[in-house]
Amino acid sequence: MVTHELTLDCTPSSWLLAGVRKRPFVFDGGGCDSWAHGCAIVGHMPRASLRIDSAGIAEFVDARGRRREHTADPFATLDRFRRTYAERMRADGPGPFAGGLVAVLSYDLKNWIERLPSRAQDDQGLPVLECAWYDWALVFDYHRRAWRLQSAYLRDDELAAVAAELQRERVAVAIATPAPAEITSNFSRRTYGAAVERALGYIAAGDIYQVNLAQRFEAVQRAPAAQLFAWLQQRHAMPFAAFVDCGDFEVISTSPECFLTRDGDAIATFPIKGTRPRAAAAARDVANALALRRDAKEAAEHVMIVDLERNDLGRVCRAGTVSVDSFAAVHSYPTVHHLVSEVRGRLAPEHVWPDVLRATFPGGSITGAPKIRAMEIIDELEPVQRGIYTGAIGFIDGRGCGVFNIAIRTAIARHGRLTYHAGGAIVAESDPDREYDETLLKARAFFQVCGTA
Repeated sequence: MVTHELTLDCTPSSWLLAGVRKRPFVFDGGGCDSWAHGCAIVGHMPRASLRIDSAGIAEFVDARGRRREHTADPFATLDRFRRTYAERMRADGPGPFAGGLVAVLSYDLKNWIERLPSRAQDDQGLPVLECAWYDWALVFDYHRRAWRLQSAYLRDDELAAVAAELQRERVAVAIATPAPAEITSNFSRRTYGAAVERALGYIAAGDIYQVNLAQRFEAVQRAPAAQLFAWLQQRHAMPFAAFVDCGDFEVISTSPECFLTRDGDAIATFPIKGTRPRAAAAARDVANALALRRDAKEAAEHVMIVDLERNDLGRVCRAGTVSVDSFAAVHSYPTVHHLVSEVRGRLAPEHVWPDVLRATFPGGSITGAPKIRAMEIIDELEPVQRGIYTGAIGFIDGRGCGVFNIAIRTAIARHGRLTYHAGGAIVAESDPDREYDETLLKARAFFQVCGTA
């Protein structure tokens, strides 16, 4: 692997605002827990891209032009695209990412895994998969507080040319305060409460134990998406935050949740279930965290999802290797406390990335249990398709190692509009008003970026 140490006068998120960017991406957790490696990873100028639409048409764009083909398996097509460019790897080395695949997976890829009804309206026409291949990455190490440019694919002279260009750049645009914008939703308190009551009916009938129910907010986009992401990172940094420019839309994610990590045959997932608000007063904040740990309803949610995730990993891991290494630990973020667990296993040698994704996607923490029936009920109760929300955003390098978040706390910027979902888990003990208020709590950062309280 070729590396260059750089001195840059910018943060990983404000790097977006320096120079002209071609399909940039940023994975920036804002601190030493960033993206499971303690590093932020940024880049632009992909070598090639792949988009798959809801009809299964795959569009490849590279230096030779554009071609289209039909695919019956987006996961296999994604892996074939990755392997095509991974063959060019010259030498690998330490570090989280020295070039490779950056991917955005829509929640609606579920329809290529299970035979599910499609009741919810597709009113955005977003692709079910968007990815691009990058030959290099710029990494900020939060432990060393230092930048390095690295590539497993370029020669030293080629990477030196990239380094020289990056070194000349300066952050020329201030991170502006968002201008106010009116926010609308596809649910009111009354209609969301009615949907919760229907979900409770399914639980009482024994159809499900838990289902995630979300509402979608929408607002006019008052500033470039890159500026909105940088503003959020200044105030609401999350360990799995990401920005991905997909060409005709942009993804702004301040996700706290890791969906999957893979390093060799070691695989892990970190489900979040259980929420309490942060408080300004220290004593009240501690009380909220303790109340979360002791809440029977939140505990019931969490146990179900951890069990579901153990079963999902068990489908692709070697027998006896799946374990819960940490259970229901309280993690504190800028606006909320969450309960987080850590489930690990060892991947069986016959399984590759498509198998892993088909076994685990979408994450159980944002569907419910049992997963398939919960997804059917989500399609019935939510009026529009989720799109990127509760899908996954992440990267896979040439070795096959990678990290994906769950695309919660995630906005889509498209055609001058921002959309943002927020949801919560419905269990037998759920109260409709409390569940509605939880969605507002989870959307607090989005409301602020839209200039409203």
